[in-house]
This record gives sequence, structure tokens and C-alpha cells, in this order.
Amino acid sequence: MRETDRIIDGCAQEMIECLREIIRIPSVKEQPAPGAPFGRNINKALEYTLSLCRRLGFETANVDGYAGYAQFPGQKEEQLGILCHLDVVPAGEGWLHPPYEGVYENGVIYGRGAVDDKGPAISAIYALAALKRAGAAFRRTPRIIFGCDEESGWECMDYYASKIGMPEMGFSPDADYPIINTEKGIYHAQLKKKISRGENYSISIHGGTRANVVPDCAQAYIKGNTAPLIEKLNDYDCSENNLSYIVKEGALEITAKGISAHASQPAQGQNAFFSLLELLDKLSLGGEEGHIIQMLNCAFINKTDGSGIPGLKIEDEFGALTINLGLLDAGDYYGGQPDEISLTVDVRFPVSYNYQYVENQIAKFFHGWSLIRGHVQLPHHTPEEHELIQALKRVYKEYFGREGKCLAIGGGTYARALKTGVAFGITPEGEISPAHNKEESITAEQLILNAKVFAAAIEELACK
Repeated sequence: MRETDRIIDGCAQEMIECLREIIRIPSVKEQPAPGAPFGRNINKALEYTLSLCRRLGFETANVDGYAGYAQFPGQKEEQLGILCHLDVVPAGEGWLHPPYEGVYENGVIYGRGAVDDKGPAISAIYALAALKRAGAAFRRTPRIIFGCDEESGWECMDYYASKIGMPEMGFSPDADYPIINTEKGIYHAQLKKKISRGENYSISIHGGTRANVVPDCAQAYIKGNTAPLIEKLNDYDCSENNLSYIVKEGALEITAKGISAHASQPAQGQNAFFSLLELLDKLSLGGEEGHIIQMLNCAFINKTDGSGIPGLKIEDEFGALTINLGLLDAGDYYGGQPDEISLTVDVRFPVSYNYQYVENQIAKFFHGWSLIRGHVQLPHHTPEEHELIQALKRVYKEYFGREGKCLAIGGGTYARALKTGVAFGITPEGEISPAHNKEESITAEQLILNAKVFAAAIEELACK
């Protein structure tokens, strides 16, 4: 047992309470405020984290509210980066435990950010603090960087890089074990089209919270002669397809429920748009709106591999493309624009392809729509023979008792902000991450183990 393991065991309850406290800060991106470019709650989470680090003896800095860092100076200026983020995606619906209360029950901490990425941030802080208490002599300077816009546009890392400069090498505890050395490219696009209202029906549709989240709820509001539609609904097994409807104000409102998941693994969720659009197609609403519903069914329903759009079903040695229909708004009942439909997709594309190829295939399929390119990240790869990966493999075998292999993922982590970077932890090998899901949680045992693993990794890379 390493000395840091004993120190971390002695801090276990403190770590649990710190994670519960930061979960209580709903650090979802909001409108900017003075000194808080991503909103007051994200800034509050950053200030809480830096205050905790100062209490533990770190040198800290707040980089204008975009990011922050905590470090112990080493003998060299060369840094080892440990990159975490403090922002979270919206909670969504269907939680049994309140998402922003940090409930601790039967050895499990529940809440948005428990694994993505507040739990790993707490583990990293106590890992480095344990090394300092153990008297470690740092050769490289270990620096924990706290980003504040990872779930949106990565403005935090762009700003940090321009103001401070990124470390050459490091890891991000924001994915899975063993080691993620390859990340697919990420491409977001918003597609818009003006539509003419049908003679018989006026339709509004709304759903989704973020492009990178599989929607767990979607709704449609239909005005017009709804009597024949209700007859069709009575013959359709709505409950089996997680659908419900009500009649209000002479109109029909249909609600579809799904299961949220991270957009990098859309097949692990149930996209609420799929059952809603499939039902709307069966209702034969007619007009241009009905034609567009058919088009969206062809493109997306149960086709998260891109097979619904010609040319998008692609793969290479590191994995296949995935696509998520994350946002959809049509009509003005739910606050959208009248006579307009807007949708946003999240695509994770293979390393050997580029985003221009992806964009061209989407633009061809949605001919006549306006396409607005959103968030784009290029694919990332770190060679397996690099000292970073070799050190992490040794640590992984020490704590998990088996060889650590390199993996490729569709998720995008801060590792790609580094010239030489990987994701290391935290979801155990073979398990499905609860990130972006309702009931997101981490066990206290895993929280503590992660800290021990990170401490060993930092010791291998910054002290030897």
C-alpha cells in the first residue's frame, strides 16, 4: 500500500461531504454576469473548488471566471495537467433522488455531476493533496485545471489556452477506465427551414435540452380537427411506446418519454423523439409538415449509426459514426418561431474522417434547409508507446490487477486540448457510465479508489 492510500482513507468522509456540497450548486450554463462568463452558478462552483484547494494548501488562480487551476510547484516549469470540469448538463426529468441535493444513501452519492465531472475533480484534488502530505518531491509541476464550459462550447479551454497556455501532457478523469487514447471527432449542426401550415392542422413540436444529450421528453401540440386523430390514438398502444396525450383548449397534446444518455453513446438511451415522430407519421397529418415528419423518421428513427442519411454510415479501426437528434422545435406553441422548424444534431465521427465530409452528407440530405455549423472538435489520438500511457498502464495494473488496454470513444474530453493527452477513469471497465442520465451517482468506494489511482498516476508522472 502506498502512503497516499493511507492518507486518502483518512480523508474519506471529508471527500464525500465536499462532493455533496458541490453537487448542491446547479452549475448549468446560464446568461453571463460580471466575472461569471457562464453564469453565476458555474462561477459559484469554481469559487467553491478554488477555496477548497486553498484550504488544502494549493496555489490557486481564477482565470477570469472561464477556468481555474490549483497546483504544487515542481522543480521544473514543465507541467503535468489533470483536467476536470465543473459545469454540468441540465438535470432532465424522472429522478428518484433530487439532482441537486447531493443525497448520500447506502454508500452512494446521487446528483448531477457525481461522475461528470465533479466527483473526479474532488478525487483529483485529494489525490494531489495526499501526495503533498506524503512529502512527494515534484519534478514536473502537477496542475489541476478546472474548466467551466466543457458541456457546451469549450470556451473555457480556448480562453485558458490563450491566457495561460496548456500543459504539454496530462490526463482527464472524465470517461472510462482503463485508458482512452483515441477520441472521435465531434460535429454539431443546427438545421432550419421555413414551413407552410397545412390546411387541416397546425403542429408545434418541442424537446431536448442539449445537443449532446439524448432527449428523455418530447411533445407535440396539434390544433385543428382532432376528433379523427383521437380515434387513431385510441387504436394505438400509447402506453407500450411511452406515449400519452391530453385534449386541452380544443387541441391535442402528445407527450413522449424516453431515457436520457450521453450523445456519444445514443443507443444506450431511448430518444423520446423516435416514438413521438413515429406516432405523428402514423397520424397522417398531411401537408408540408407531414412530409417533414416522414423525412425525419427516415433520417433518425432507430438509426443512431447514421444509416438514415446516405453516406453517414461510416467507420474505421477506432469505431463507427454515431448521430443524436438532440433538439427539435417546430411552431410557436412551445416558444419556437412560427412557420419554422429547427433541429440540432450531435455527430461523433471516426478518426480517419473530417467534419467537412460529415457536413456535406447532412447538407445533401437536408437540401433546401439552412445549415448552421456549431461546436466542432477534431479527432484526437496519443500513441500507445508514449511514457504517459505506459505509466498509466502500470498504475492501472497495480490497482485493478489486470493489464490496462487503450480504448477509443465517441465522447470528447479535455484530453484533446493537450498535445499528448488521454482520458483516465472513472467508469470501471465494462460498466456503462451514468453520465447525463437521471439518477447519476457514484459510490463512496469508487470516489476514494479514484483518488488513490490518481495519486499513484501523478506520482509516476510528476515525481519520478
